[in-house]
Parts: sequence; C-alpha cells; structure tokens
Amino acid sequence: MEEAQKYPWDARRRPEVFVPVQESRDMPCSFCDWWSTRSQILCCCFPCAKCISGVKTVDGTDHTIWKKQLEAPPVSEKCPDSMKGVWWLKYNTAHENLVAIFNETNFIGEVNEDGTEGFGSYEIPMKTNWTRDNSCFGYILAMNASLTNSKITGLYNLKDGILNIGGKQWIYKISDNEWWKVHYEGDLGEEGEKSVDYMYQWLKVIDKDGEPTEFWSEYVNWSKQELPHRNSCEPWFPCWPSSKKLLNQQLFQDMIRPNPKQIVMFRE
Repeated sequence: MEEAQKYPWDARRRPEVFVPVQESRDMPCSFCDWWSTRSQILCCCFPCAKCISGVKTVDGTDHTIWKKQLEAPPVSEKCPDSMKGVWWLKYNTAHENLVAIFNETNFIGEVNEDGTEGFGSYEIPMKTNWTRDNSCFGYILAMNASLTNSKITGLYNLKDGILNIGGKQWIYKISDNEWWKVHYEGDLGEEGEKSVDYMYQWLKVIDKDGEPTEFWSEYVNWSKQELPHRNSCEPWFPCWPSSKKLLNQQLFQDMIRPNPKQIVMFRE
C-alpha cells in the first residue's frame, strides 16, 4: 500500500479524447490472415490446443453464460459492486474480448465500498473468466495463460481512478462502466513517457447481476456482422492475393471484430 501511495500518479494526465492510435500500425505477415478473428488457419490444431489449454467453446453473444460466474463470490471480498461484471476489451487487437476483470482481481491494500478510495497493489490471473477468439491467435493466448499461469500485476489509486501495469501501461477510469487502457512509449522519466503508443477501452457489457448494459448490443452486433474486409476464399484460404492487400486501417477494422465463438476457462 505504501508503494502505491508514494507512486507519482500526477506525472501523467488522462488523454482528453479516446484515439486508438494502433489502427495505423504495420502488421507483420499481413498477406496471411493469422490476424483475423474469424480465421481458420491451422484449425486442424484447435482440438489439441483446446485440450492443452482446458478451454471450451461458448457463444460469446449469449450473456447468460456468465450467470454462474457472476453469482459466485469474487476473488477478493474487497471488490466493490460498481466494479463487478464482464468487460469488453474494445479496440484491442489481441484476440481477447470478454473478461470479468475485477471479479478476478486480488486487491492487496485498501478499497472502500464504492470503489472511489484506496491504494494498493493487485493481481489478475489471465487463465480464468477471460475469453479469446476461436482462432489460432486466440488459442495461442489461451495456452500461454494456462501453461504459465500468467498474471497481470500493478498498483492502484482508486481515489484518482487509475491502475498501472508497470510504468508504461496505465488504465484510467472514465465512469463506472468505462475505463481506458493506455500504453506509453516510455516509462516515467524516459523519452516517450507521455507519448501514447496503444489505446483501447474496457467497457462493462454485463453488470454484476448478469444483465446487459448499454454497451452489450454493440458487442453483439460487432460479433455477428461480417468482417468489413473479406478475402474471396475466407475463412478457409488464409492468404490474400497481392491485388487485395489491405491497408493498416483495414486490417485493424477486421482485427477488432469479435468472433461470435469465444473460448474460455470459467473459474470453478
């Protein structure tokens, strides 16, 4: 707790507007659609990957699949009601979408009932209650989380509504249903400490009682829509002809559309 209290939270300010700057980023090997959330590249390996990771396939557009998880006690009894629920990682280009972030968080420090006061550290396991797309990229993420028991760790300052993951990643509270995760080019005191390199939203799509929020319908629509840019033989032929090479912004538009089929390991 003392470390969080002494941390220089005033060294940065929350961006005034939300801009997903990663939309113009170059994508390696973009001629092969490994990056597409609907891609079936290496699908012959999915059953083996599912066995290794321990995940199951679910309908990501059915909010009732989270009912049992939200009825169960959160990892930490300190978790405020206002922070409970399922969050959509909107504009994140990694193939991961729905996470019961704060239900899975172990708060180590002080937290008031409303979630508006308190300093400390936290841990979030990436193995359970964290969905990925039913894709090769999604299975790689799921296997890594399962085999390594990966955790996200950092400090929190709920008075100002800020979490960090080291010095380069800060998450800012916008409202009870929205946070912005911002990646900076440099750590505090380094060149690029205020230059934004990556930015996406945490939007609460299902509340603590299992009911959809104002953001749920958009998540479902994005999941059910066809991809904005399609290969003539997708999803089975993974390579794009040079005549149809996509611009970075077009790749980004495909990468942020969730697969309606999600893979997940629910916490028992």
